[in-house]
Amino acid sequence: MKRYETIFIVQVDTSADELNSIIERYKDIVTALKGTLIKVEKWGKRKLAYEIKKQWNGFYVLFDFAGKSAIIEELERNFKIDDKILKFMTIMKDADVDLAAIEREKQEEAQAEAQRAKAAAEAAAAKAEAAAKAEAAAKAAAEAAKEPPATETALP
Repeated sequence: MKRYETIFIVQVDTSADELNSIIERYKDIVTALKGTLIKVEKWGKRKLAYEIKKQWNGFYVLFDFAGKSAIIEELERNFKIDDKILKFMTIMKDADVDLAAIEREKQEEAQAEAQRAKAAAEAAAAKAEAAAKAEAAAKAAAEAAKEPPATETALP
């Protein structure tokens, strides 16, 4: 079993649902041919170095997987047929892969992703708390501005 990395560029005008269905279709190809998908990364919209099929921007997606060369043949055959795919490239990262090492790497990646999600949630909570405090302070300042000023009474 060999380890591969495939990067493909999808047209930028593709909707999010359509993009997810494209990614799912290629995931299914890898798993149907008994490959092990290690990670899928959506790199997002980027400017292309040169015009490809009258497009200057594209949505980059990375697949890291292990399997046999038949997977590459089938993926690239489908990339060539799909009009939404602007460009693709596959490289072999390792000629001999240990499945146990891949499983450990997948677990480490999942743990790292969980930590990133937890940190993002904590940051969002802190931001929301700061916004609530700022809103409360602004409300208190507005209440203070609404109160009529105390008038002094002159003594006769």
